[in-house]
Amino acid sequence: MALTKEQYRAFEDVVGPEHISVDAVILHAYSFRSGLYASPESFSPLFEAVVLPSCVEEIQAIVRLCKRFNLRFKASSTGWGPYNDATSSGVIKIDLRRMNRILEINEKDMYAVVEPYVIGAQLQAELMKRGFISNLCGAGSNCSALPIAAHQGIGHLSQSASYGERNMLALEWVTPEGEIIRLGSLGHTGEWFSGDGPGPSLRGIVRGNVVPLGGLGIYTKAATKIYHWPGPKVFPIEGVSPDYAPLTLPDGFFIGFFSFPSLERLKEAQRMMGETEIAYELMGFNASMVASNIARSNDDYVRLFDEIKRETLGPCLLVIIAGNSKRDFEYKREVLWVIIGETGGRPIRRLMDDERLSASALWRWIRSTASIREVFRATGCFGGAVGCTDLFGLMADYIDRLGELKKDLIEKGLILDDETTPFTQSCEHGHFGHAELLIRYRPNPETFRVLLEEFLPKANEIAISGHYGVPAHVFGDKAHDLFGPSTSNYHLWLRRIKRALDPAGLSESSFYISATEEVTQGGPLKNEEERRRRR
Repeated sequence: MALTKEQYRAFEDVVGPEHISVDAVILHAYSFRSGLYASPESFSPLFEAVVLPSCVEEIQAIVRLCKRFNLRFKASSTGWGPYNDATSSGVIKIDLRRMNRILEINEKDMYAVVEPYVIGAQLQAELMKRGFISNLCGAGSNCSALPIAAHQGIGHLSQSASYGERNMLALEWVTPEGEIIRLGSLGHTGEWFSGDGPGPSLRGIVRGNVVPLGGLGIYTKAATKIYHWPGPKVFPIEGVSPDYAPLTLPDGFFIGFFSFPSLERLKEAQRMMGETEIAYELMGFNASMVASNIARSNDDYVRLFDEIKRETLGPCLLVIIAGNSKRDFEYKREVLWVIIGETGGRPIRRLMDDERLSASALWRWIRSTASIREVFRATGCFGGAVGCTDLFGLMADYIDRLGELKKDLIEKGLILDDETTPFTQSCEHGHFGHAELLIRYRPNPETFRVLLEEFLPKANEIAISGHYGVPAHVFGDKAHDLFGPSTSNYHLWLRRIKRALDPAGLSESSFYISATEEVTQGGPLKNEEERRRRR
């Protein structure tokens, strides 16, 4: 369906003639499938129009027009992922790229307030000048710094700078009904220091470990926690892409790469590093991911992967130490070597003896600049399984079990043979853990079918039967209805939230949950309630 002249003029009156388009070229550009989603179709369903608002008042007006015209809407910031697509016709795209300001950096109370199109690299650079840092989304510093934009918001710095759910403070939110809600201290004092109270909190409605992915309105501003940065205000970078690198490691910094005889030994090392709080960053990058990060080309990757593999015992860890003083740095480094010795770890000298290589790796992993290299360059497309955020050991075990499924795909020649070692991650010095299984493949319909119809159902069954929680790759009605019955029937409550806040289903929710009474498995909601009463 195309917009009528009346509808077009109404949206144009809100954003101006330069910030609305129904041009076929523009609409197809927004709907082109990226390597994040290699389905047989080149394009997702086209949006009816694209609008670019500049403020919360314009967003509110657009949402109310969608309600008036019975049009759905899908908002996005940097648009990184298939979650930003429409899955059917009748949807307006709300592109938030004009809302790109850092509104406040509060050094005393240690938070920053951003609009949706502020990216992580932009915020982090400004914070470093002031002696602070923020967590960056692990998908890359090109992603939004808004703590409710990324699906999870787990990042390379989560060991010392947490992640989205824990970092989000006050929030400005336009509901699917067009109401502006200001959560936490913002609604009471106009300040951003808290996301809660007084009274009942809505923070758990708008996000938990993951976010609604466009299915519960539009988030227009938010405050995020910031953390101490002991490093230089500006890194002394030289070179040209892809060879950016600091001249040397900054004073008070150390980066180490270690492998361990088994996953159990790696988990023990992670636990000890968390208890002693020595790690500024702690990531379980496997040999393939490290080689992809460092390599300048696929030929380089093949060579480096082979060299690094020859040095590894098994699962690997990257650890960055940042000292607040000379004595603090020396203490942390000494403790690290004790932990490595007690857990049977082995340094990967190919990566640690070259100071320039170490310095460049330090830069890329603190600034989160090489994620695209890691996942895209080898094959042009990637997928896999993403665990939730829970105990480190639990998440590592889940992804380790999925390695057998990946091994089967490798043997069938469907995906890149980059081994099956899990990628693990520690958050908040071991308070939480996270793990993923990276699968890289050349986009083709058969591989996509096998991943969707065979690999993913098996991965979900392992998550349910093994009590590994709800993975972060769970999207939409069918998946939530699969996991809900084994997880306190959360899907019933999630659907009630959706129906209460968006009864008309205008906030496009294909990656969240629908407001419908019918659930995919188990019958209507009221029947589920009746069964529970009878028990």
